[in-house]
Amino acid sequence: MGYTLTDVSVRLDGRDILQSVSCHLQEGKWISLIGRSGAGKSTFAKVVKGLVPFNKGEYIQNGQPMPRDRHGRLKVVPQIGYVFQYPEQQLFAATVEQELAFALTMQGAPGTSVDQAIHAVMEQTGIPAALLPQNPFQLSGGLKRRVAIASVLIADPELLILDEPAAGLDPASRKGLLSRIRRWQEENGRTVLFISHQLEDVAEYSDEVILLHEGRLLGHYEVNELFLKGQEKMEQAGLPLPEPIQLLRLMEQLSRQRLEPASCREADIMERVRAVWHGKGKRS
Repeated sequence: MGYTLTDVSVRLDGRDILQSVSCHLQEGKWISLIGRSGAGKSTFAKVVKGLVPFNKGEYIQNGQPMPRDRHGRLKVVPQIGYVFQYPEQQLFAATVEQELAFALTMQGAPGTSVDQAIHAVMEQTGIPAALLPQNPFQLSGGLKRRVAIASVLIADPELLILDEPAAGLDPASRKGLLSRIRRWQEENGRTVLFISHQLEDVAEYSDEVILLHEGRLLGHYEVNELFLKGQEKMEQAGLPLPEPIQLLRLMEQLSRQRLEPASCREADIMERVRAVWHGKGKRS
């Protein structure tokens, strides 16, 4: 189960944006999409949602071809949620409650179900109940972001696309937001496609990573495989390693040891670095 793109190419305004991209977005995984600016990340995500047509290739959802209209054009996929960069710009309702209720109300859900879903998604995203009657445009930047994301999560998408959802947030707010989304994803067995230039966040939350460069797929990796063993692929894409892993490599040079952390997540990296720093590391 999941979403499969086979040999997909996109040409817009005379330019090749994606070229022969093939990959599978497996159900229940947090999959990050990385690459330098202009690599085709946002176009890839919009193809998955059905917002951008492709010129060549095949796109299969859960074993079935993606639906098309009578003109042969792909339809926007309703079961895929899309959170754009600066999602607070998607807000439009007069109150937080109306913002959160909109998607389910449009689907014809009864009022009791809508109320239950609102309270559930507020708990998941850490939105205080006291904010329900307030104007979302008057909230702080971090709370606006949470409300906007909650308005997408409330429809319980089977795949959630996040295009730089934490852009502009301070480190604590970014960590809080992404940790809550990760918890939602794990508890509901959903799939996340996460676009970010913050490679530290990619290393922290991902199961898998898709690496794009100039519209081409350089590889689809398990996160530890890429960041701990695939430095040459990162260099080929013009990307640095996440900062904790750069520190790990520096400590390897200083200690003349090969350090093997449990994962590429910051806590595991720092545990290994501290052990060597305090003279407890073992030579391998």
